[in-house]
Amino acid sequence: MTRRTAGLVVLLAIIGWTGLAWLAIQLYSTNPRQAGFDLELLLKAGRDVANGRSPYDPAMLAGSAPVAERLFYSYPPFVAQVMSLFASIPSPVMFVAWTAAAVAGLALLARSIAARYAASATASVVALVAVAVSPLIFPFAIGLVFGNLDVFFPLLFGLVLLGNLPPPRAAASAGSGIAATIAAVAKLHPGSLGLWLLARSKTATAARRAVVAALGALIVVLGLSLLVGGVQPWLDYATVVRAGSGADLVDPRNAGPAAQIALLVGGGGSGAEALARTLQIPVTIAALLATIVVALRVNDPVESLAWAAVASLVVLPVTWYHYPSALIPFAIVAVLRARTEGPRAAQALGLVVAAAVVAAVGIAWLPLIYVAIGLVIAAVRISGREASPSRVESPAAAIPASGVPA
Repeated sequence: MTRRTAGLVVLLAIIGWTGLAWLAIQLYSTNPRQAGFDLELLLKAGRDVANGRSPYDPAMLAGSAPVAERLFYSYPPFVAQVMSLFASIPSPVMFVAWTAAAVAGLALLARSIAARYAASATASVVALVAVAVSPLIFPFAIGLVFGNLDVFFPLLFGLVLLGNLPPPRAAASAGSGIAATIAAVAKLHPGSLGLWLLARSKTATAARRAVVAALGALIVVLGLSLLVGGVQPWLDYATVVRAGSGADLVDPRNAGPAAQIALLVGGGGSGAEALARTLQIPVTIAALLATIVVALRVNDPVESLAWAAVASLVVLPVTWYHYPSALIPFAIVAVLRARTEGPRAAQALGLVVAAAVVAAVGIAWLPLIYVAIGLVIAAVRISGREASPSRVESPAAAIPASGVPA
């Protein structure tokens, strides 16, 4: 990194982190709090579990559909059970710790990816740069301000990616499956990554290992949850899911394709709601089919998984603004893979920067978030023409006993 580039990164870090810290402090000081409310929801659920209560809203357990504007705990029981371990920690302390853990996870992920493409010294620099510019990645920054669980998805999606980079590595592949299970158990929609791993496992060694690890992790998670709370929390969760399916989908803050189309065509009201629910059926089917197709047909594991990650964001009817932060690992890979060739390096970096800018503007007009997603995919595709840590593991390629792709 040149001195000029380093200076620019430091300047961006000062501006970004100072601005984000000021915003978080201001919003956290309001009454009611406008920052950390997602985390507070998780903490309340954890405190309920710690005190022997259900983490779910009694009204929803009675079958009432929630009001769209009201926050409610709707995660699987395991999330509340894990959060119960932190029930005694004051909310402000937990908010700071939550933010620090998410940023540390991003740094670890960036360093691990960079280590596959560069020397260890360069990997450390990449980690520092990722932390420095992360406040300028608005979906991630907004997730930090909200205290949302998605701030850990760059790490989890990145671990899924790392486990499928060539050459296959047993530990990384197992970590890939475990990360996929944790993400799916936490928020359901990443469960479609398991479908990608399953389809990819037909011909890719890393994916086969990941599937086995994912199933093992799922058994452990469910076993621990049942051991701690029994079956009733899961029965309550099923009731909450049914009740939650009656919540309004058409909301300007919902970036889901079906909701946005219904909002554009129908404006609002019962007609728009009915349209959104109808449109979501083909959207979900298309997302799942696309996940299978890219797993089988796209040789480059990075591009293939990037498409699957995008599809996972729209599998369910609700897609919030902070969801695309899960694509940060793919943007990092795109820049690193193209670094050795001037023209492609400039193109990949330019596309990633443009994606960050468009995502920021997307706060004002939400559909732009899909333009930002498309720019990340384009950067991944361009960089895929470059040399990776080893030659790309093609799903159709045979894997010899040495473990090196043929």
